[in-house]
Amino acid sequence: MTCFVYGTLMYPEVLSALISRVPRSEPALIRGYQRYAIRGQVFPGTVVSTADASVQGLVLFDLRPQELEMFDEFEGDEYFKQDVQAELLESGDSMPTSIYIWQDRLRPLLQGEWDPEAFRQQRLDSYVEMCRGFAADVQAQRGWKGNFPTSSEDEEGSGGGAEQVAAGGSGGGTP
Repeated sequence: MTCFVYGTLMYPEVLSALISRVPRSEPALIRGYQRYAIRGQVFPGTVVSTADASVQGLVLFDLRPQELEMFDEFEGDEYFKQDVQAELLESGDSMPTSIYIWQDRLRPLLQGEWDPEAFRQQRLDSYVEMCRGFAADVQAQRGWKGNFPTSSEDEEGSGGGAEQVAAGGSGGGTP
């Protein structure tokens, strides 16, 4: 399975903290979407935009079902998953993948462009620590022991994402 990521999930340190590995990835973009900073948060949101808009990010490959479950938990209810076409930048090939889109009801919180380099320099270390704690909580709730599971022997869990937890709430996240 694949997923297009455009925010904090582009950083190997964040992926490792959440799913205990860094999946193979390729630079990609999606057209017709725009990435924004979110007022009061360190993570971005992406929404449908004009046809000439685009968002650069990465397509993550060979994701396991449990890893996608972790991403679902991490993103919380501020985002919904949607299928999109991503253009791989190296080959120019187009491929179907999924993406986490910022909820329309929360559009008023979007403001300006999100700066990936500023995030890396100013927030990455503390964010990775938050992600480690979030992943440990999800693993404990689901009964996943040790490293991230590689089989589907887990049960369904309840929502609440890391981003909202980091902001003092109870759920939310960023791809």
